[in-house]
This record gives sequence, C-alpha cells and structure tokens, in this order.
Amino acid sequence: MNLDSIYDLKIEDISLGYVYNLKKQNFTCIFCGETFDEGIVYEDNHNFITAKRAIEQHIEREHNGVLKTLLSLEKDITGLTEIQSKVITGLMEKKESKKLAEEMGISPSTVRTHKFYLQKLKRQSKIFLTIMNLLELQEEEVESKELLKNEKLNEELLKSSCETNSLHPFFTQYNLK
Repeated sequence: MNLDSIYDLKIEDISLGYVYNLKKQNFTCIFCGETFDEGIVYEDNHNFITAKRAIEQHIEREHNGVLKTLLSLEKDITGLTEIQSKVITGLMEKKESKKLAEEMGISPSTVRTHKFYLQKLKRQSKIFLTIMNLLELQEEEVESKELLKNEKLNEELLKSSCETNSLHPFFTQYNLK
C-alpha cells in the first residue's frame, strides 16, 4: 500500500494499521502492503494464530505499532511538528511533563502548553472532519439529484418520441393496413 493512498482510508482502518478486503478475504498492512489471508492458520512462536492476529503481531513487530509508525511519518503527512511528535511520544510512554521537559530541553510549562494545544487541535479536527464529511455528502446528494433529473429527462424524451410519428420518412410513406 502506498502512503499517498492513506488519505483514502477510513480513520478506523488507519487506527488499526491494516485494511480488510472482503472480496479477497485478506488483511493488508497499510504501511508495507504485506497480506495475511483469512482461512489460513499462521504459526507464531509455536502457537497457531488467525490471519487477523498475524497482521496485528506483524504491525507490532515490524512497525513498532501503529502510533509509533504514524508519528514517524513526515510532517507533510501528519501535520505535526517535531516538538508535537515528541510530546505525543512522551504521552504515549507515560512520561511526566517535568521529565519530558528535561529530555527536550524546554520548560515544564512549555510541555503543558503543547499538551493543551494538542487537545485543542483534537477538538478542532473533529469539527473539521465533520464539516468535510457533510460537504462530501452534500456533493453526492447534488450529483444524485442531477443524475435523477437526467434520467427523468431521458424518459420524457423517449416517451414523447414514441407518441409522435418520428419514424424516418421512408417508413411513413406507405399506408400499411
């Protein structure tokens, strides 16, 4: 899977780190493209596991988990600054603000400010995603209405052409009884 297509995925799929293809009945890692077929039993440390469990373990082992992998992506993809990524990593590792501040060479109040800003960004992102989803739905609704309008217009044209004698003159010159 290509990282450009990560934008086309649902939030739930990105959070899992994999997508399930119902048609092919397999799980695909969104980071490297490795697949695990459902119905096949995989061996892991002398244990037998399902495809779903195999992909979950693959993501943990090969990519150090979804969160770490997403945090390691470029700023253009995540929208996070290097400092924001470090603060989130510190939160993930359950570090206190004081210890995190020492490691980053900033004051504990600056760490708290970054945490506050990240929470604010989270709230704003929810509203922004909702707005964009509603816009998408509105566009789909307009397209659907236009399609329906075109279908009705085509039906009317077909009906009117059948009601009138619209045959080629060759066929209408003979009076057939």
